[in-house]
This record gives sequence, structure tokens and C-alpha cells, in this order.
Amino acid sequence: MSFFLKSTQQPLGAILPLDEVKRRVIVDALDKCGGNHRLAARLLGIGKSTVYRMARQYNYQSPQMQGKSLSIVSQMNPPEIWPRN
Repeated sequence: MSFFLKSTQQPLGAILPLDEVKRRVIVDALDKCGGNHRLAARLLGIGKSTVYRMARQYNYQSPQMQGKSLSIVSQMNPPEIWPRN
């Protein structure tokens, strides 16, 4: 039996549509950044207007400021895309 036939007989598990994956990533980033769209955009490496647009599209509601999620982000080293001052 060929490799292809063997691999197609095993279940793949749940495969999410790309739109759902994008929604989860945006919502998770915004939650971890305390609703800060600009910071979420920088961490994701996308434009802030894209984050704003997607947040509107997914009806994102900003959470209450949570010290735990903000402290995790503040401990991270900034990615290389951040401008150095």
C-alpha cells in the first residue's frame, strides 16, 4: 500500500478554517495586550489598522485591564521590527 493511501486512512483531527485561526490569533493577542491594538499589531508583525479592522470584524470587546496578561507582555523582549530609540 502506498504512503498516500496509508496517510489518508488516518484521521486528521480538527482542521479549522483560516478565518477562525486568524480570529483566534487576533483575539488572543489583544487579550494578552490588555486590548492595546497597537501593541498587539507590533507583536504580531502586522499593521495596527489591520488589527483594528479585524477586531471590528470579529466584534472584539476589550477586557478589563488585567495585571497578569500585561505583565507577561512587559517581560517580553521587543521583536526586531520595533524601532530602536
